[in-house]
Amino acid sequence: MNILHLSDSTLSGSPIRIVDLINKYSEHKARHIVWDEKTGFRTFKTDLVGPKLAREEIQSLFGWADVIHYHNRWKRQKIFSTHHLEPPAKPSVIQVHSPRETEGFYEEEKSGVPIAVIAQFHVRQWPTASYIVPNVVDIYDSVYQREAIADRKIPVVSYAPSNCNSKGWDDKGYAVVAPFLKRLHLNNVVYYQLINQKPHDVAMSLKRGADIGIDEVVTGSYHLSSLEYLSLGVPCFARIDDQTKKVLRDLTGAEDLPWIEANKDNFQSTLLKIVREKSWKQIGYASRAWMEKFWRPEFLVSQYIEMYEDL
Repeated sequence: MNILHLSDSTLSGSPIRIVDLINKYSEHKARHIVWDEKTGFRTFKTDLVGPKLAREEIQSLFGWADVIHYHNRWKRQKIFSTHHLEPPAKPSVIQVHSPRETEGFYEEEKSGVPIAVIAQFHVRQWPTASYIVPNVVDIYDSVYQREAIADRKIPVVSYAPSNCNSKGWDDKGYAVVAPFLKRLHLNNVVYYQLINQKPHDVAMSLKRGADIGIDEVVTGSYHLSSLEYLSLGVPCFARIDDQTKKVLRDLTGAEDLPWIEANKDNFQSTLLKIVREKSWKQIGYASRAWMEKFWRPEFLVSQYIEMYEDL
């Protein structure tokens, strides 16, 4: 089976991760065409870049594909408007990565194409979605391996909001988290590492040197960033509410989840307790072990292959 992924943006590297897993851990073949290969200073690995392809090359890839996997947008993707093309008449799915209000998914919802939702916050916004799929990381890739870090008296606390300006999903509670971490940094309690608007390889290099990761403690969900911390064996904070817990348990079968659960009210005291007890290494080992048991690449890719076969 040949699967062609299409997206306007890199979407934090999510589509290319799926493509890589399919090619590495299954007998199937996948390609990805992205239109805009960078978002600000944030860059990720790419496969095929739309503006660099001729119309005939795109049409050839459409013919090659058995399944078309759209990311966030369907017919309104730039690849169609630029080349005056129509979506191929192939089995298809639209995977939603963003909250409903940020994209306005009216065309996608009316398209009749099945919707797949990532197993995070978004499931509650699409309760009738055809598929729930995981955000993927290849825990065995070298980017998620790190050498042992010497014991530190002051831990490196790493925080990677997508931006620091909005008050929604992608700023990951910056107004709540950042001021506290800055105060701890000034008082030499922790070393505060802010990762923002960096190329992905640079961001991952910084995360490999972290002792504790902060995802977000506001929305009740987690992001791809925390899967990266957990894969590295870095304990990670997130507010995982009951709805997200159910999604994760249904997906993985795991009763216990690896995040350090905290909300905006108890985040500070929970972090200080871990710093005081110097327990971050022990928690980090357990985090990596959970990922090896419940977020294995073979399991992740099977969720997508089952969906394609169903289509």
